[in-house]
Formats: sequence, C-alpha cells, structure tokens
Amino acid sequence: MKLILILLILAAPAGAAELSVTLRDAETRALAASNPYRAAKYAAEAAEAAARAAGAPLKPRLALEGSLRYVAEVAEIGMPAALGGARPLGDNWNYTLGPSAYWTLYDGGTLGAGRSAARQTAAARRAEAEQARRQTLLKARTAYFQLQLALERVYLIGETLQLSLAQLKDISLAAKAGSRSRLDEIRARQETLARRRDLVRARAGLGAALREFAFATGMTPPADAALPLDARLAGLDLAGEQAAELYVRAEPYTEILGRLLPAADGALDGALPSVAALENSARAHRAAAGGYRAERLPRLQLGARSSLDYPNGPNLYSFWQNSAFLSLNLPLFEGGRSLERRRESELQAAAATERRDEAALLAEKEYRKALDSYGALMAEQAINIDALDDAEEASRLSYAAYKAGGATWLEVESANVKALQAKTTAATANAEILIKLALLDSLTGSVK
Repeated sequence: MKLILILLILAAPAGAAELSVTLRDAETRALAASNPYRAAKYAAEAAEAAARAAGAPLKPRLALEGSLRYVAEVAEIGMPAALGGARPLGDNWNYTLGPSAYWTLYDGGTLGAGRSAARQTAAARRAEAEQARRQTLLKARTAYFQLQLALERVYLIGETLQLSLAQLKDISLAAKAGSRSRLDEIRARQETLARRRDLVRARAGLGAALREFAFATGMTPPADAALPLDARLAGLDLAGEQAAELYVRAEPYTEILGRLLPAADGALDGALPSVAALENSARAHRAAAGGYRAERLPRLQLGARSSLDYPNGPNLYSFWQNSAFLSLNLPLFEGGRSLERRRESELQAAAATERRDEAALLAEKEYRKALDSYGALMAEQAINIDALDDAEEASRLSYAAYKAGGATWLEVESANVKALQAKTTAATANAEILIKLALLDSLTGSVK
C-alpha cells in the first residue's frame, strides 16, 4: 500500500522534513486503521458464516456413532440341566459402532425460517459494514479538507507577511531619507507584527489540524508537528519566525474538486446502507417469528443406521445390524414459550421498521440540506472570486497611490487586510464545498 507520508529531506531546509499527503492515501489509510469499520467487517463475515451454518440442518446429516457399556448383572434364562442349565442373555460388556443418517422430512418450516433469518441478518451486517465504510471515508475526507484549509491559511498569511515586510523595508528607507514620516514607519511595523502574530496562530492551527488528520487516518503524528509550515513557504524570509522542523504539502484544491463533483449530481442512494441494514433486520425478525410459529407443528424425521453390535442376545459375538426409523414429534404443551418468542420477534420487526422509516427521513433531510448548502456555497464562491480580484487590485493600487503621495498608510493597511480576508474567505468556501461534496457522496455513493 502506498504510504500516506513521504519524507523529502532534500526538498525542505536543512534539518527539516516535508510531509506530503494526498486524499486517496488518506482514504486508504483510514479504512485500514478504522476500528469501527474493521469491527463491522468482522461482524458481517461472522453473520455470513452463521447464515451458511443455518442452512446445514436442512440437509441430511451423516454421523459415526458408537457406545460402550458395562453392566454388572446380566439377565439369565433358566434352561433344563440337560440343555446346559441357565444361560446368560448377553454379556457384561456391550458395544455398538457404525454410521447413522438423519433427515428432517417435515418441520412446518422451522429450519427454513431459521436459515432465512440468518441470511437477512447477514445482509443487515453487510449494510452496516458499508455504512461504517462510508462514515470512515467521510471523517477522513473532512479531516483532510480541514488540514488543507489550515495549510492555505498559513500560506496566505505567510504571503501577506512577505508583502508587509517588503513594504516596511521601503517605508523604513523612505523614513530615513525624510520622505516618509516616522508614524508611517511605526504603523507599517505594527502591521508586520500583526501578520507575524497571525502566522503563529495559523501554524498552531495547522499543527492541531495535522493531529486530527493523523487520528482520522491512523497515522502516527510527526514528532515535530507543533508549529509546521506550508511547504510553499520553505526557504522564505518570515521575519525571524521560529524555524519549522516540518513542512506539509497537500494536493491543490482543483485536483480534488474534479473527483468529487459527481456527488453533486448523484441521487439519494435508494439502498442507503443505514436504511438497508434496518430493513434487513426487520426481515430477519419476521422470519424468526415464522420459525417460532412453525415450532407448534409436527416434526417428522427419517433415520437409518448400519452398525457393528455386540453381543447378539445370548450369542456372544459381534454382528452387523441394519435399521431404519421414522420419528414424529408434536409439541402439546410448552408453557407458551414459542407463542411469546413469536410475539417478541414480531415486535422487534415492527421496531426495526419504524427505525428504518426514521433513518430514511433523516437521510432525505440531510441530503436536501447538503445539496442546498452546496448550491449556496457555489453561488457565494462566484462572489468571493470577484471580491478577491477587486481586493487584490485595490491593495496594489492603494500602495502605488501611497508611494505617489495620493493615499495614506491607513488606506494601504486597510487594503492589505481586506485582500487577506478575501483570500481566506475564498479558501474557507473551497473547504466547505469539498466537505459538502464528501457528505453528499456518503449519501449517494457516486464517487468511485
């Protein structure tokens, strides 16, 4: 299996490591490490085995049977002395050994109902395993998108810090030359300090997101994950910020979006695992109820046996004995056991049906909500893109105007902050869009 992390020492500054993560690797690793998913798979496999075992009693059963018995007193038959006197009717030691075959000819459907119930239970466990798989993928994807957003925030703040440092350098030189005021230099330095503070907080948020991602995917968190940096900032001057010992790289947003977009066009899964599990559970209980009903009917069993027996009555030697039998069993009184068990199963089936209907309604609601949110986010993102273009242009123009003497530093600072806010808003919307698509996929199963 492809590893989720690749340490590229040469790609990062000396002494630092680079962690590269991809969505597909995150999904694979999460499924392999998820305890709930593995437990659900084991439960499904166990139910499959139980279903196969439940069908065995419907077939003939062949067994090798034997017994050895010792009796202290052997019955005798009185005979005249002329005929040898009393003779034993057997021996102290008795044994029998041979194959036996049994076949239930009729039981009212008890065994068939048991097999049907076991099969429906297995189907329910398979559906539960699929639901666990989808939930595991949803958690892993959400953690990945949150990590991706945290990386983007670090990068955007680092990029803005680079701009602030360049502007501070220009203003400091101009202040020394007397063409700019000392107040402008102080304000430029304050903006730089604010961006440095924002970067520290963003790096801490990235470290927390990385640990959440590691937990969701079963990855051991890197030892130096406290204040990581986006790999795109490697080698850049960040005004003496604490050096990163770990650089993190993720896939671009555009590469992931194309893979998840089919989820927006998919219809709600008609066989949604959470609903299918409850439906199959209800069927299993109904089948069990039929089995308890059939227990009150007669049971007819055919048997045959061929055995080596000893002794043959008063003749003390072994012999082959072939036999066949037909047995009938009709319950007359059992204290109401089968009746109450049947009622229990019917009520359990009714309860599972109610839970199934509730799960279907809940899934429909979540699907509609996610679809509506996705549509709103796409419309919002179109606005965000226009706002981002305007904010970036306003930032460039305000600084150009400031250098030409047509604007104040406060206007430059305001334009820089608005540009950063516009970029962060667009990045946040990107992450929210991906999370909604992941949620839609968990309800539609559209993404392969």
